[in-house]
Amino acid sequence: MTGPPIYLFTDFGTGGPYLGQMTSALKQHAPDCSVINLMCDAPFANPKASGYLLSALSEYLPVSSLVVAVVDPGVGSNRKCLCLQVDDRWYLGPDNGLLTMIAKRYPQAQIMELDVEQFPNVSSSFHGRDIFAPAAGAIYTHSKLNRTELSRQNMVGMDWELDLPEIIYIDGFGNAMTGLIAGHYPDVQLLSVQGQQISRHGTFSDTPHGTPLFYENSIGLLEIAVNLGNASKELELQVGDKVAINVSK
Repeated sequence: MTGPPIYLFTDFGTGGPYLGQMTSALKQHAPDCSVINLMCDAPFANPKASGYLLSALSEYLPVSSLVVAVVDPGVGSNRKCLCLQVDDRWYLGPDNGLLTMIAKRYPQAQIMELDVEQFPNVSSSFHGRDIFAPAAGAIYTHSKLNRTELSRQNMVGMDWELDLPEIIYIDGFGNAMTGLIAGHYPDVQLLSVQGQQISRHGTFSDTPHGTPLFYENSIGLLEIAVNLGNASKELELQVGDKVAINVSK
Protein backbone atom coordinates (compact mmCIF):
# COMPACT_ATOMS: atom_id res chain seq x y z
CA MET A 1 0.00 0.00 0.00
CA THR A 2 1.45 3.34 -1.03
CA GLY A 3 1.48 6.46 1.09
CA PRO A 4 0.19 9.96 0.31
CA PRO A 5 1.51 11.96 -2.63
CA ILE A 6 4.63 14.01 -1.96
CA TYR A 7 4.24 17.59 -3.15
CA LEU A 8 7.22 19.77 -4.04
CA PHE A 9 6.99 23.51 -3.46
CA THR A 10 10.17 25.29 -4.54
CA ASP A 11 11.67 28.36 -6.19
CA PHE A 12 13.98 26.21 -8.32
CA GLY A 13 12.39 26.99 -11.69
CA THR A 14 12.22 24.40 -14.45
CA GLY A 15 15.80 24.73 -15.69
CA GLY A 16 18.84 23.04 -14.25
CA PRO A 17 19.16 19.77 -12.35
CA TYR A 18 17.44 20.69 -9.08
CA LEU A 19 13.89 19.43 -9.56
CA GLY A 20 15.28 16.23 -11.05
CA GLN A 21 17.64 15.71 -8.13
CA MET A 22 14.83 16.34 -5.63
CA THR A 23 12.56 13.84 -7.35
CA SER A 24 15.38 11.31 -7.59
CA ALA A 25 16.19 11.69 -3.87
CA LEU A 26 12.54 11.24 -2.93
CA LYS A 27 12.30 8.09 -5.04
CA GLN A 28 15.52 6.80 -3.50
CA HIS A 29 14.12 7.09 0.03
CA ALA A 30 10.50 6.25 -0.84
CA PRO A 31 10.53 4.18 -4.05
CA ASP A 32 6.74 3.84 -4.21
CA CYS A 33 5.97 7.51 -3.75
CA SER A 34 4.14 9.67 -6.24
CA VAL A 35 5.85 13.07 -6.61
CA ILE A 36 3.76 16.07 -7.67
CA ASN A 37 5.28 19.44 -8.55
CA LEU A 38 2.93 21.77 -6.70
CA MET A 39 5.01 24.82 -7.58
CA CYS A 40 8.55 25.36 -8.86
CA ASP A 41 8.47 29.14 -9.36
CA ALA A 42 7.64 30.34 -5.88
CA PRO A 43 8.94 33.89 -5.24
CA PHE A 44 12.69 33.51 -5.61
CA ALA A 45 14.64 33.60 -2.34
CA ASN A 46 11.56 35.10 -0.65
CA PRO A 47 10.34 32.70 2.06
CA LYS A 48 7.88 35.24 3.49
CA ALA A 49 5.89 35.77 0.29
CA SER A 50 6.24 32.07 -0.51
CA GLY A 51 4.86 31.15 2.92
CA TYR A 52 1.63 33.06 2.33
CA LEU A 53 1.31 31.42 -1.07
CA LEU A 54 1.98 27.93 0.28
CA SER A 55 -0.60 28.42 3.02
CA ALA A 56 -3.27 29.36 0.45
CA LEU A 57 -2.39 26.44 -1.82
CA SER A 58 -2.50 24.04 1.12
CA GLU A 59 -6.23 24.61 1.49
CA TYR A 60 -6.67 22.62 -1.74
CA LEU A 61 -4.42 19.66 -0.99
CA PRO A 62 -5.81 16.24 -0.07
CA VAL A 63 -6.39 15.59 3.62
CA SER A 64 -3.51 13.12 3.55
CA SER A 65 -0.48 14.65 1.86
CA LEU A 66 3.19 15.37 2.41
CA VAL A 67 4.73 18.69 1.34
CA VAL A 68 8.44 19.33 0.89
CA ALA A 69 8.91 23.10 0.72
CA VAL A 70 12.27 24.58 -0.25
CA VAL A 71 12.67 28.34 -0.59
CA ASP A 72 15.85 28.61 1.34
CA PRO A 73 18.22 31.55 0.85
CA GLY A 74 19.78 30.74 4.24
CA VAL A 75 20.75 27.19 3.30
CA GLY A 76 23.98 26.17 5.01
CA SER A 77 23.45 28.53 7.94
CA ASN A 78 22.36 27.54 11.44
CA ARG A 79 18.65 28.06 10.68
CA LYS A 80 16.52 25.13 11.84
CA CYS A 81 15.01 22.41 9.68
CA LEU A 82 11.36 21.88 10.50
CA CYS A 83 8.74 19.17 10.35
CA LEU A 84 5.08 20.14 10.85
CA GLN A 85 2.16 17.77 11.24
CA VAL A 86 -1.36 19.07 10.74
CA ASP A 87 -3.70 16.14 11.31
CA ASP A 88 -2.80 13.79 8.40
CA ARG A 89 -0.74 16.36 6.49
CA TRP A 90 3.01 16.79 6.83
CA TYR A 91 5.19 19.75 5.89
CA LEU A 92 8.98 19.84 5.72
CA GLY A 93 11.04 22.98 5.20
CA PRO A 94 13.45 25.53 6.65
CA ASP A 95 12.64 27.73 9.64
CA ASN A 96 12.69 31.01 7.75
CA GLY A 97 8.99 31.85 7.67
CA LEU A 98 8.14 29.46 4.85
CA LEU A 99 5.98 27.21 7.07
CA THR A 100 4.87 29.83 9.57
CA MET A 101 1.50 30.65 7.99
CA ILE A 102 0.68 26.93 8.06
CA ALA A 103 1.36 26.91 11.81
CA LYS A 104 -0.68 30.10 12.33
CA ARG A 105 -3.65 28.90 10.28
CA TYR A 106 -3.79 25.55 12.06
CA PRO A 107 -3.51 25.85 15.85
CA GLN A 108 -3.44 22.07 16.13
CA ALA A 109 -0.19 21.87 14.15
CA GLN A 110 2.61 19.93 15.84
CA ILE A 111 5.91 21.69 15.21
CA MET A 112 9.14 19.76 15.37
CA GLU A 113 12.80 20.43 14.65
CA LEU A 114 14.71 17.82 12.68
CA ASP A 115 17.98 16.49 14.04
CA VAL A 116 20.21 17.17 11.04
CA GLU A 117 22.96 14.94 12.44
CA GLN A 118 20.95 11.89 11.37
CA PHE A 119 21.52 12.68 7.69
CA PRO A 120 24.94 11.75 6.25
CA ASN A 121 26.83 13.65 3.56
CA VAL A 122 24.80 16.85 3.73
CA SER A 123 25.77 19.49 1.17
CA SER A 124 25.99 23.04 2.47
CA SER A 125 23.97 24.27 -0.51
CA PHE A 126 21.25 21.64 -1.11
CA HIS A 127 19.37 20.73 2.07
CA GLY A 128 16.28 20.05 -0.03
CA ARG A 129 17.96 16.99 -1.50
CA ASP A 130 20.09 15.98 1.48
CA ILE A 131 17.81 16.68 4.49
CA PHE A 132 14.20 17.32 3.51
CA ALA A 133 13.94 14.59 0.86
CA PRO A 134 15.23 11.79 3.14
CA ALA A 135 13.07 13.14 5.98
CA ALA A 136 10.05 12.93 3.66
CA GLY A 137 11.06 9.39 2.77
CA ALA A 138 11.16 8.45 6.45
CA ILE A 139 7.69 9.87 7.03
CA TYR A 140 6.36 8.15 3.92
CA THR A 141 7.79 4.75 4.88
CA HIS A 142 7.04 5.15 8.61
CA SER A 143 10.74 4.87 9.39
CA LYS A 144 12.60 6.39 12.31
CA LEU A 145 13.01 10.16 12.11
CA ASN A 146 14.75 11.97 14.95
CA ARG A 147 12.96 15.20 15.81
CA THR A 148 12.14 17.25 18.89
CA GLU A 149 9.16 19.45 19.70
CA LEU A 150 9.56 23.16 19.04
CA SER A 151 7.43 25.90 20.51
CA ARG A 152 5.50 27.72 17.80
CA GLN A 153 6.62 30.98 19.36
CA ASN A 154 10.19 30.09 18.40
CA MET A 155 9.38 29.84 14.69
CA VAL A 156 10.60 32.66 12.47
CA GLY A 157 7.72 34.94 11.50
CA MET A 158 5.24 34.12 14.25
CA ASP A 159 4.68 37.86 14.69
CA TRP A 160 3.49 38.19 11.08
CA GLU A 161 -0.21 38.82 10.44
CA LEU A 162 -2.44 36.29 8.67
CA ASP A 163 -2.83 38.74 5.80
CA LEU A 164 0.04 40.34 3.90
CA PRO A 165 -0.93 43.52 2.03
CA GLU A 166 1.64 43.02 -0.69
CA ILE A 167 2.00 41.41 -4.09
CA ILE A 168 3.31 37.92 -3.36
CA TYR A 169 3.30 36.26 -6.80
CA ILE A 170 2.92 37.13 -10.48
CA ASP A 171 1.75 34.33 -12.72
CA GLY A 172 2.48 33.70 -16.38
CA PHE A 173 -0.48 35.85 -17.45
CA GLY A 174 0.81 38.84 -15.50
CA ASN A 175 -1.87 38.53 -12.83
CA ALA A 176 -0.65 39.64 -9.40
CA MET A 177 -1.69 37.67 -6.32
CA THR A 178 -1.75 39.46 -3.00
CA GLY A 179 -1.27 38.00 0.45
CA LEU A 180 -4.79 39.11 1.42
CA ILE A 181 -7.26 36.33 2.20
CA ALA A 182 -10.39 37.27 0.25
CA GLY A 183 -12.78 35.97 2.91
CA HIS A 184 -11.42 38.55 5.34
CA TYR A 185 -12.41 41.44 3.05
CA PRO A 186 -15.92 40.85 1.68
CA ASP A 187 -16.73 44.58 1.71
CA VAL A 188 -13.58 45.86 0.05
CA GLN A 189 -14.42 47.45 -3.30
CA LEU A 190 -11.19 49.33 -3.97
CA LEU A 191 -7.50 48.47 -3.77
CA SER A 192 -4.62 50.83 -4.34
CA VAL A 193 -1.25 49.73 -5.65
CA GLN A 194 1.53 51.81 -7.18
CA GLY A 195 -0.68 54.89 -6.77
CA GLN A 196 -3.49 53.37 -8.83
CA GLN A 197 -7.00 52.57 -7.59
CA ILE A 198 -8.48 49.30 -8.80
CA SER A 199 -12.13 48.25 -8.54
CA ARG A 200 -13.48 44.88 -7.54
CA HIS A 201 -15.24 42.70 -10.12
CA GLY A 202 -16.75 39.26 -9.78
CA THR A 203 -15.47 37.85 -13.06
CA PHE A 204 -13.37 38.79 -16.07
CA SER A 205 -16.45 38.60 -18.28
CA ASP A 206 -18.18 41.50 -16.54
CA THR A 207 -15.11 43.74 -16.96
CA PRO A 208 -14.39 45.76 -20.11
CA HIS A 209 -11.37 44.66 -22.11
CA GLY A 210 -8.18 46.36 -20.96
CA THR A 211 -9.64 47.34 -17.59
CA PRO A 212 -7.78 46.62 -14.32
CA LEU A 213 -9.72 44.67 -11.72
CA PHE A 214 -9.28 42.69 -8.54
CA TYR A 215 -11.23 39.63 -7.49
CA GLU A 216 -11.11 36.52 -5.32
CA ASN A 217 -8.88 34.07 -7.12
CA SER A 218 -9.08 30.30 -7.26
CA ILE A 219 -7.07 29.78 -4.04
CA GLY A 220 -8.94 32.34 -1.96
CA LEU A 221 -6.61 35.34 -2.28
CA LEU A 222 -7.31 38.80 -3.66
CA GLU A 223 -5.68 39.07 -7.08
CA ILE A 224 -5.09 41.99 -9.43
CA ALA A 225 -5.41 41.59 -13.19
CA VAL A 226 -6.15 43.44 -16.42
CA ASN A 227 -8.87 41.83 -18.52
CA LEU A 228 -7.19 40.50 -21.67
CA GLY A 229 -4.02 42.27 -20.58
CA ASN A 230 -0.94 41.88 -18.41
CA ALA A 231 -1.29 43.62 -15.04
CA SER A 232 2.36 43.18 -14.16
CA LYS A 233 3.49 45.10 -17.25
CA GLU A 234 0.63 47.58 -17.63
CA LEU A 235 0.45 48.52 -13.94
CA GLU A 236 4.20 48.05 -13.39
CA LEU A 237 3.72 45.57 -10.55
CA GLN A 238 6.28 43.32 -8.92
CA VAL A 239 6.51 41.04 -5.92
CA GLY A 240 6.80 43.10 -2.74
CA ASP A 241 4.70 46.06 -3.91
CA LYS A 242 2.45 47.30 -1.10
CA VAL A 243 -1.31 47.04 -1.48
CA ALA A 244 -3.69 49.40 0.36
CA ILE A 245 -7.30 48.43 1.03
CA ASN A 246 -10.31 50.73 1.13
CA VAL A 247 -13.28 49.24 3.02
CA SER A 248 -16.64 50.55 1.84
CA LYS A 249 -20.14 49.18 2.35
